[in-house]
Amino acid sequence: VALRKAGAKPLFTVYPDADHDAWTRTYASRRLYDWLSAQRRGRSAR
Repeated sequence: VALRKAGAKPLFTVYPDADHDAWTRTYASRRLYDWLSAQRRGRSAR
């Protein structure tokens, strides 16, 4: 909520079947890197 109030658009993905190992799927996802590279100081990406 605080991030959104500050104008950010955080990316949140749930992998219900990943248990504690959500990292493997997260870091294998191109979507994460696209989102990270779109971030700019002072404004939110998409």
